[in-house]
Amino acid sequence: MPRAMADLARNPPNDRESFPSRPMRIIHLSDIHVWHWPTHPAQLFNKRLIGLTSLLTGRARRFPQARLGSLVARVASLNADHLLITGDFTTTALPSEFATIRHALEPAISSAGQLTVVPGNHDRYTSQSVKDRLFERTFGEFLPSPTFPWVKRLDPETVILGLDPCRPHATATGFLPRQQLEQAQALLAQQPHKRTIIACHYPVDAPPSLAKQLHHKRILKAPPLIHWLSGLGPHLYCCGHLHKTWAFYSTRIPGQLSLNPGAPLMVDHRHPSNPGFLEIHLNQHAIHVDHHGWDGLGWQITRLIENPQFFTA
Repeated sequence: MPRAMADLARNPPNDRESFPSRPMRIIHLSDIHVWHWPTHPAQLFNKRLIGLTSLLTGRARRFPQARLGSLVARVASLNADHLLITGDFTTTALPSEFATIRHALEPAISSAGQLTVVPGNHDRYTSQSVKDRLFERTFGEFLPSPTFPWVKRLDPETVILGLDPCRPHATATGFLPRQQLEQAQALLAQQPHKRTIIACHYPVDAPPSLAKQLHHKRILKAPPLIHWLSGLGPHLYCCGHLHKTWAFYSTRIPGQLSLNPGAPLMVDHRHPSNPGFLEIHLNQHAIHVDHHGWDGLGWQITRLIENPQFFTA
């Protein structure tokens, strides 16, 4: 740990206005969905049978793996201050899928100043994958704590709160235990900061056109979480799960800018879009968010949000 950060950890300042300000760039990825065919019959005696059926009926075509290397190369070339990945690294939480994505991400991990990860529901796809802690074994070196929630400080001004409502379940819904929410509230209150980023695979709100889709993939019993977030002040909520790109101000949760990069490898001819990732620029109170999208020929950059005073409370 650099000396300045070590001093800060031992003696955190009490005056929020005393924090130094510096620009920061964060790359936000989600829902990469590396997939492998199961190689042993025993791997199918669980929910993976559903996942295999989904792959056979079209998911394999919608998530071509050939472009993974070029995606990682693009991310690595940006040399961001931080790389945030909000889950669904895998498709059925096979050990081989975790090994593949960990190896594939190495150039991007090496180029970024830091890496933060939270799991997605597909990374908790089976009870055995949770029991074996495959996600933690793959990315444990980048987790501030072996259990959720946790808070990671990116710089003197900025913290990320990691939440995990993912579970092995017959549906795509999530559930955030009350104890995890209470611990998250306490942890965040103990950390002096000016900029708050929530990292959670599951959205708590979505653009109106996606409300129905979110309902089927929502966090169950979420009102206490939404109530807390509504009083948190200006914050980023970085999520994934719905495979749709968005950057919008939530009308249900005052102060929240919700960010979803979409699924960077996904091809959907019914709803054409440029799959990719987000580049988040922070500078004092300001934020702007760019989308890097692949149009089949090259990368196109689109400005989604620009707000010079977002983090003023």
